[in-house]
Amino acid sequence: MSDKYPIPMRLMHWVFAVLILGIIGVGWYMAGLDKSVSYKYDLYHLHKSFGVLVIFLLVARLAIRWMSRIPPLPKSMPQSEQKLGKLAHMLLYVFMLVVPASGYLMSDASGRDVPLFNLVMPSIIGKSSELAGFFHDAHGIVAYTLLAIIVVHTLGALKHRFFDKPENDVLHRMM
Repeated sequence: MSDKYPIPMRLMHWVFAVLILGIIGVGWYMAGLDKSVSYKYDLYHLHKSFGVLVIFLLVARLAIRWMSRIPPLPKSMPQSEQKLGKLAHMLLYVFMLVVPASGYLMSDASGRDVPLFNLVMPSIIGKSSELAGFFHDAHGIVAYTLLAIIVVHTLGALKHRFFDKPENDVLHRMM
């Protein structure tokens, strides 16, 4: 019995790592650009498109996770760390949905299209300046929260890799 995650789960893990960190990075960059920068709104289009893609891929990722055998955590790992790890994973999944959903709703409530590359996604809530302001604020807060959870997740994996007993190294399970 392998202690590695199945290949589809490992692929999705790293695809999401690149997508989410890329989307957050582009989000910071584009928001700081002056309106006169010629490619600013091209970046918004890509940011939104990849955000919508994350929503669709998350459904696939959850289906893959549901159908896959998850390797158990090492028995030598303290119960408190096992529980924290499970909580972190649950929060990652929740925020991987909440961040792009809040961006979608922010754009929709602002009366702006929500693209998926060359497609336009349907309007869900329609134009509302109050909701647009709420989702704008929420989108920023939940994006930073997701980034904080990613940092904790990464630091936890590195702690187990470099500072724990070799049998507690969980990073190799995703490699």
